[in-house]
Amino acid sequence: MFRITTACALALASSAVAAPVFTTSDQLTPNSGDRIEARFRADTTNWDTRLEFDSFPNNGDTTGNVANSRSNLEGGTFAFDLSFDSTTAAVSFTITRPDTTTSVLTQAVSGFDQLNSIQLFTSGSRGSVTMTALDFTGLGMDTNAFPNIDSQPNALGGPQFAETWLHFGNTFDLLSGDWSLTGNVHFDDFTRNNPSEGAKMTVKLRDTTIPAPASLALLGTAGLAATRRRRA
Repeated sequence: MFRITTACALALASSAVAAPVFTTSDQLTPNSGDRIEARFRADTTNWDTRLEFDSFPNNGDTTGNVANSRSNLEGGTFAFDLSFDSTTAAVSFTITRPDTTTSVLTQAVSGFDQLNSIQLFTSGSRGSVTMTALDFTGLGMDTNAFPNIDSQPNALGGPQFAETWLHFGNTFDLLSGDWSLTGNVHFDDFTRNNPSEGAKMTVKLRDTTIPAPASLALLGTAGLAATRRRRA
């Protein structure tokens, strides 16, 4: 179990060594609008996976189809793997269907000065969406104590939008080595035949800053104590 003392927190806050913490958007300041975004949505008539560099669909985006009907998506649990290969400088987004077949999107990455945060969220306004079994490995780390991320239509009594951020340090760069973020996404009951953007998961790689006082507060939380660092 990775533990941190006050002295260690001060040292980590002033160094380039990754000290990943779970946080929220109100603790972060975006350094730019640049991002790498992977999306998997329950769309039954069009593309349902996408890799791109902003939050708006464009003709040049890399898209794919995992399932093409409500019966394929509703009630299904899909494994996903978002990974970066520093040798090829490419991001890959792999979805594994319940029948174990896979769908893979790969896109070359260039022009980013730094990416130091992973934003994960679900939208469940038209159908329940839950992300589970999340695990980040690589760059000398193994982090798996992610908060629950689930959303559902308000009629079911839960939030329609849920998110968490994993921040690796103000000067850290996720594009400096190989890593993989794995997990499962489950689509439950839908409120309409094609929920599309109303039932989706999204993972974004962002560049953000946690101001110094907030950094020290986050480093001292129990959430960080639950983050494990793989021993050499």
